[in-house]
Amino acid sequence: MHAVIPLKGFDIAKGRLAPVLDHQQRSSLARATADHVASACAEGGFDLTIVTGDEAVTKWATGHSAEVIPDPAQGLDAACNAGIAAGTGSWIVVHGDLPLLDAATMRRARDVLVAGRPVIAPSRDGGTNLLGGKSRIRLSYGPGSFHRHLAVLSELPDVLTGIESIIELDTPADLSAAADLPGGAWLAPFMSQCPDT
Repeated sequence: MHAVIPLKGFDIAKGRLAPVLDHQQRSSLARATADHVASACAEGGFDLTIVTGDEAVTKWATGHSAEVIPDPAQGLDAACNAGIAAGTGSWIVVHGDLPLLDAATMRRARDVLVAGRPVIAPSRDGGTNLLGGKSRIRLSYGPGSFHRHLAVLSELPDVLTGIESIIELDTPADLSAAADLPGGAWLAPFMSQCPDT
């Protein structure tokens, strides 16, 4: 059972945090968040499949004993499909910017998948932060993807709605909200670098 994590280069990630973090700080945060997500997936019982076209991310992935699949560079759907196709059995796509994702959530997702049911978690804006199943489905990431994915799942999924599943790091407000929650203490060094904190 494998977790597919599509990742851009750390040095180009998190551009929307530019008002509060400089380039190096954003790169460090992207790497640290990917570390956090990869560890949660591994501790939750998943093998890791990283889909990337970035050399630094490829090197980082080897440190997590992950299989690396080249990003076909045709968008997020294609990247996720490439990762899913690389494994056998059940799969879950997990985005690499979920700072409050924890091993308990991933173990819960694994239990659902072992039982033969799909699993999904929404983002706050109606996107999809976690999506898993036992067979391939038509992926449709982007705004409103949560409901599109629900529509193509062959059976009713377990929907994970805990706060740890739905906060992603996109904006300064996301960073502040995540840092204020119990699982976000590890973000304190990044908050201390922000203006007016």
